[in-house]
Amino acid sequence: MAPVRLIERAPPPLAEAEGSDSARLASKLVGHYVERGTTPFIENTRHRILLADVDGEVTPLIINDGADSDCYLTSPFINYITYAEEFVHSVKEPGTRRALLAFIRAVRAVIRPRHLDRVVYVNHWMLATGPALRFTPEQLERLTQALRERFPTHAFVFKRATAETEEAVARERPGVELHAIFNRQMYVWRHEEGKKPPREFRQDRNLLNQHRANLRRLTAAEPGVIDRLRELYRALYIDKYSDHNAFFTEAWFEEVFRQGLLEVYGIEVEGRLAYFVTCFVAGDELIGSVVGHDPVLSRKHGLYRAGMSHLMQLAEARGLPLNLSSGSGQFKQKRGATPLTEYELLCFSHLPWRARLSWSLLRRIYNAVGPRVFSALSI
Repeated sequence: MAPVRLIERAPPPLAEAEGSDSARLASKLVGHYVERGTTPFIENTRHRILLADVDGEVTPLIINDGADSDCYLTSPFINYITYAEEFVHSVKEPGTRRALLAFIRAVRAVIRPRHLDRVVYVNHWMLATGPALRFTPEQLERLTQALRERFPTHAFVFKRATAETEEAVARERPGVELHAIFNRQMYVWRHEEGKKPPREFRQDRNLLNQHRANLRRLTAAEPGVIDRLRELYRALYIDKYSDHNAFFTEAWFEEVFRQGLLEVYGIEVEGRLAYFVTCFVAGDELIGSVVGHDPVLSRKHGLYRAGMSHLMQLAEARGLPLNLSSGSGQFKQKRGATPLTEYELLCFSHLPWRARLSWSLLRRIYNAVGPRVFSALSI
């Protein structure tokens, strides 16, 4: 049994036949972060990234030393408290909005960023949705021990886990002390041969067919495409939603095309790019990723609906389930997607008592309240 390796330098790009699937994916998706850090690519983060190799299974480690992020992707405090508070402000029902805001502010009064944000993320690919956690309980035990030795003052957060993962670890490796916390509700769509799709699915497919002549896979060779992608991304994620979303730089979009990190598809309206959607294959699923659009044109021409239908068509053609990430739950379920609860696994028993208390309190609150709120608000 080989020891866990923590890799601090980006490996050279791997050919299709070289290394494990996860090693090739890590080389492609996060190799540039390992080499240069995150700031050149995501402006509101300041992280170093390592790779962990456990028996040939490779996964990224995002290091936050306590004040390295203004982005929900890599700050537990922003993700679980600040970002949640921003979302609640958009809840239309006044009574529900007031109650949730009061609750979140009470939590904020007890839990401080310094008690959560000194953290190592495991299996974090610097995207909202990355590949699922693949390690066995025994591998998780060895990896956790290696992390405790290297980062004794950090909490550890394992991304894309399930409740079953926690149960298996507790049953087979109880000394590891990994605890599941509810993170979000994801939605997964699968093509079912012979089953009549929902009415909304058929309407979206008609929209897609109307836009098909103006839909294409994008390349960096097209003049102005990177500037336009950044503009459309910011219009949606930053201007409409939150300045705690990732501030992807020009270099990030350049890397997307140079390394082929994501497949990028765009729809033009009146001769100009008005919408884009991205995806990538990881393991046995197609994952929908970063999108952007002109809000006015998207609403007028149904571009978001057409783009989602395009992803479904790609998934069907490849025989893969489509992971549609979280958010817009009612919209996605009406098109045949099913909810899937995503957890993160936490390891904090080695930390000082104040940090342990904060993590334990956060976990209890989210596991008790999170699923019901997400379900009630169709997030």
